[in-house]
Amino acid sequence: MNIVLCADESYARYGSVVMASVIAHAINIEQIRFFMLTPGMSEETKNSLRESVERSGAALDIIDVDVAALQGFKAGRFGIAALLRLLMHRYLPADCKRIIYLDCDLLVRSDLSELWSMPLNGHTAAATINLYSSSSRGARKLPDDYFNSGVMLVDMTAWREKCVGERALACLDREGDNFRYPDQDALNRVLEGDWCWLPVEWNFQPTAYAAVEKRYPHLVTHMASLETAIHHPRIVHFIGSVKPWHAKCVHPFQEDFIAYSRHTAWPIDSKTLASSLSWRERIRMALKQPKIRRRRRLTQV
Repeated sequence: MNIVLCADESYARYGSVVMASVIAHAINIEQIRFFMLTPGMSEETKNSLRESVERSGAALDIIDVDVAALQGFKAGRFGIAALLRLLMHRYLPADCKRIIYLDCDLLVRSDLSELWSMPLNGHTAAATINLYSSSSRGARKLPDDYFNSGVMLVDMTAWREKCVGERALACLDREGDNFRYPDQDALNRVLEGDWCWLPVEWNFQPTAYAAVEKRYPHLVTHMASLETAIHHPRIVHFIGSVKPWHAKCVHPFQEDFIAYSRHTAWPIDSKTLASSLSWRERIRMALKQPKIRRRRRLTQV
């Protein structure tokens, strides 16, 4: 099972948490092969990543990517590492005919072999719906069927043959100034009509809570699958600018992410996070706790 992540020095520690959660739920750990593409990180960080993965029996290849081809592209708050997967066809070994791509702000809660074996039915990739209003997509002239690219099952043979990465880069070059999510928007444009749906529980986004509670009209046809995902999310995706390693995070699965960080070289200390808040911020966070706990209880342990 080939699993691809992309991280720079600052995100390597969070990628390590993702890999730890994959390993914790894997039935056949020795069959897992991680590839981490990076624009550069220290040898100390690389060694820490390898140690935490390889002691479990899984394998990890850390691949340095020449980012010269990405100079001039605007990655915004996502950083240049977010664009590396558009170059993965150049760096992954030829025997990687299928991969699971994972962002570094995820938490895996299930064995990935079921995802790995899902049929693509002739499509290049599979992904889940992106849970936000279609109006923001329209302004960027993107497809109505728009996926979140944080979790993708990819046929790398088709990706290479159809030059998906190169076409996405060309799309970014032409239209990147109009894109809100550079790599994701470009992939949606290039893969239009060439991807299939993954169940929402394989990329569970926090918008699902409000969508079900408030019955969002644009997601009404997805309500049953959203409710299923809330009860049993296979992969939790911490989308948005506030992440589980931030003190102001109100995601119901923040503590789960922190717990898995203790299996890496970079454990997150909840008390240290809390101490960074002002008293006013602590009161505000305390008032949000009932909603956080209520939403967390909706999910099966």
